[in-house]
Amino acid sequence: MQGKTKQVRFRNMVAYGFGDLFGGGSFFIIGTLFMVFLTDVVGLSPVEAGTIVALGKVWDALLDPTIGYISDHLQTKKGRRRVFFLFGIIPVAITFSMLWIPIEGSHMFKYTYFILAYLLFNTAFGMVMVPYNTLAAEMTTDYSIRSKMTGIRMVFSQGASFLGAFFPKRIIDAFPGGQGYLIMGIIFGLLFALPWIFVYKGTWDSGEVVERKKKSGFWLEFKQLFISFGSAFKNKSFNVYLAMYLASYIAMDIFNALFFYFIAYYMLREAIYADTLSFVQITQVLFIPLVTYIAIKLGNKLTYNFSMIIWGTGIVLFSFLTTDSSLVLIYLAAFFLGSGHSGAIMIPWNVLPFVSDVDEMITTKRREGVYAGLMSFIRKSSQALAIFLVGVALKDIGYVPNAEQSASTLAGLQKLFMIVPAILILAGIIATIWFKISPENHKILLTEIQRRKKGGRAKDVTPEAKAVCESLTGYKYEQLWKDVTISKEIRDKTVV
Repeated sequence: MQGKTKQVRFRNMVAYGFGDLFGGGSFFIIGTLFMVFLTDVVGLSPVEAGTIVALGKVWDALLDPTIGYISDHLQTKKGRRRVFFLFGIIPVAITFSMLWIPIEGSHMFKYTYFILAYLLFNTAFGMVMVPYNTLAAEMTTDYSIRSKMTGIRMVFSQGASFLGAFFPKRIIDAFPGGQGYLIMGIIFGLLFALPWIFVYKGTWDSGEVVERKKKSGFWLEFKQLFISFGSAFKNKSFNVYLAMYLASYIAMDIFNALFFYFIAYYMLREAIYADTLSFVQITQVLFIPLVTYIAIKLGNKLTYNFSMIIWGTGIVLFSFLTTDSSLVLIYLAAFFLGSGHSGAIMIPWNVLPFVSDVDEMITTKRREGVYAGLMSFIRKSSQALAIFLVGVALKDIGYVPNAEQSASTLAGLQKLFMIVPAILILAGIIATIWFKISPENHKILLTEIQRRKKGGRAKDVTPEAKAVCESLTGYKYEQLWKDVTISKEIRDKTVV
């Protein structure tokens, strides 16, 4: 494990952070503008627009976990993770641009085109982001350094979201007939693709030796793939983390998908959309250093809860704004949104590498790729679910594109905008009751893992280490430090 002995310098953290220009920026732009583009420019119904994103998840159900599994077992001279960055540069640029072509033709042709375009985009996204999500755990085991890496990553992610809030609508409005969307797509496609060169140059794999296995046949390997994914859900810390993650990110996706509709149709103030959204995003970026500091000092749990409460307050305040609300009130509500949202989105990604450490105590293996693949799939699935539900909800409340909305539609829009994200935020806070990963517990866990790696016996575990391991994993200590991820059928056909 030579790579983990390297010192992670600031320049390495910056190189690592560059990757989430794509992750944060692309999801933000898709989440805020793709639905509007499909309904108001392409001419699809809200439900059709929602199903385009949802159908892409059927493909992701196989793609992202598969990439994670492959990256766990790949052996190349350029490492098992970073090689994907080199192959993904051109596909990232092309496929993001394809999402924004205002094509002409029959309704079915347009619908089919955007399904295919979104499938291709998801392929390119998974190719780079699944291996990328393993890098913090690959490069260091230090709690503080990982938190700093995540903080810098979030600066880039939210910086990209700020660019996605400030520039796209201005570019779109500068060109007639929907061509602005295509120009925006090309510009941001290049912006998202080029940084992967810096990520490749400034990061490294752990040097973990991959087991050489005799080929056991396609179907057995495919079966092992899903056994590995299913085993992740036997990790108690992962399940708690997943509840926290889904609560914050689905709330965010629903909020983002409705933000334009709320300002343009409920508040009748479309002119302030880009400036308000930009203010929210820049506030998020400015608060990331503070959130990172608090997470290092007080832990992820308290930071997450505090951030979610502030964010929820901002959502409630914003939902009561009207066409007559002053800019002071609007930006005050936006300040709460940005400052709270900063921690609500950073902490879940900060926790993921520590969940992989808990998994190692269960399985004896480093399986960052499995968790990264699952989380990339879950991330895109959660956004797809959010956008699909928004599309269905807009239809149910009677939304009509490019028209004045009825009073009942506006009332429904306000309720959707406020109540659904607030309920999800509350659910995320409740989930932290079972969250046990703290700086102290993590240190005890790593010490116990190192003891077992050196041949330490299970019966020699200290009471404190035993209690921590059982609390984090959800297993009795006697069940830990075993390879529980490979089926007997595959094990019998596999040799090291």
